[in-house]
Amino acid sequence: MENKYDDRFLLHYLDGMLDPSEKQLLEQEMEKSQVIRERLYLMRFTIRAIKFKGYKSSVNEIQHDFLQHRIENKSFTSVSTPKLEGKERPMQFWTKIAASLLFLCTLGYVLWLFQADGAQLYESNFISYEIALERGAGLQENQLESLYINGEFKQMFQVSAEKTLEEFESFELLLLGTAALELNNPEEAIWYLQQIDSDNTENQTDDYQDEVDFFMAMSYLKQGAYEQALRLVQKMRSEEQHKYHSNFSWAEEYSIRLQNML
Repeated sequence: MENKYDDRFLLHYLDGMLDPSEKQLLEQEMEKSQVIRERLYLMRFTIRAIKFKGYKSSVNEIQHDFLQHRIENKSFTSVSTPKLEGKERPMQFWTKIAASLLFLCTLGYVLWLFQADGAQLYESNFISYEIALERGAGLQENQLESLYINGEFKQMFQVSAEKTLEEFESFELLLLGTAALELNNPEEAIWYLQQIDSDNTENQTDDYQDEVDFFMAMSYLKQGAYEQALRLVQKMRSEEQHKYHSNFSWAEEYSIRLQNML
């Protein structure tokens, strides 16, 4: 299945050019395939690096055009132009200039990565929850599940308004929590997801715990609650069997740590 998604296809995903059905299928595969997640992260990292390298090329081109203009347009200045025209710079000089610019561009990228705020980390890491394809072999699809599949997130809260938090099953709480996040309401998302977390602790179960960890971390990042987000990211990265073990890189974890220290 992974061979189906070549670099062009993944690039279209990062650019938001896939149609909804293709995007849904890819994100389902991403939840199961560490290889695809790592390829996407590498492509995203490469794109950012290329952008910073482009800034360096632009600086070199502007400098070259400026110097050429001064040489060709002798009316520009009667004093400095002859000196500029007659003086040749050794290759070592220009190599040092290029190396300095590349260093500055690389440093700028590293600083951007390590100082990315919660909103930036949320946008680069958020993955919509996809209901597992194998679910439903012997289970009746309920109304909340049907609404979620159709993307009718607001209606989910309308039909569930009469029920208390304790009346929902874990799966329903997960759907409501992720739906709230889709509606840009991280506070409400945490409210539903924390109920699953509490139930698992009380009953010594792990129902949808991996999903709870990930979407709660995303909710905290959306809020700028870096201490809580960092705790969950560290947990996911430390557990190799965690479904979302590879969704955050060490650099992103360090970026959250820095934000928490500010």
